[in-house]
Amino acid sequence: MQPEIIGPDDTTHVLTDLRIEPREDEVLRYMGYPAGVTPDERLRRRVRESVAQASEAARPSGAWRLYDVEEREPLSLTLTGGQKIAGKVGEFLGEAPRAAVFVGTAGEQVVELARQAMRANDRVAGMALDAIGSHLAEAAVQRVFEELRGRLRSGETLTLPYSPGYCGIPLSQQRALFTLIDAASIGVELLPTLIMKPLKSVSGIIGLGPSPQVTAYGNPCDRCPLADCRMRR
Repeated sequence: MQPEIIGPDDTTHVLTDLRIEPREDEVLRYMGYPAGVTPDERLRRRVRESVAQASEAARPSGAWRLYDVEEREPLSLTLTGGQKIAGKVGEFLGEAPRAAVFVGTAGEQVVELARQAMRANDRVAGMALDAIGSHLAEAAVQRVFEELRGRLRSGETLTLPYSPGYCGIPLSQQRALFTLIDAASIGVELLPTLIMKPLKSVSGIIGLGPSPQVTAYGNPCDRCPLADCRMRR
């Protein structure tokens, strides 16, 4: 069992070389196939080949750092040290008294494999490897989530992860998040365009707190009008 998270510190906690096997059903989902729709065997075979290739090369990893919530408004959240995150994150984290800023990445290797396939005009492999990168980046975030859950105090729970560009959090808030975590510790940087490098990376924030305070706000996706959003949970 992991030690409890007692309070904020100045440490970026790193999870490297995560052993994550890409799942074919998830890869197909990221390629745009709805649940229950199965492509022909030829395409599935190509996807399996790409999964095997990525499994050998990919090095997914994640990182997180904990903060106290000093102030909250419906459209902003102020963390330890006065750094403010703008957007509906203030509403979505509810009354959670602490927050973990996170970054997860599939790593540069799988991104480069997708580029190589596209340069070779192998569009099927390129699309599959691109989908694998997205899947692995989200899976790395899930590992961060599980790490945090294993270190909660008794009676605590977590909110869902929220990322800039979704859920009413402007993409520009990437800049604020990257001042709050040592993303370079897992090889991730934020470009001036607000795109992360490696491309298949995810940043965001997760609330931590007593279960009644967190669960009272429910799942914000249930209140969102974007019914066809692929990030709906």
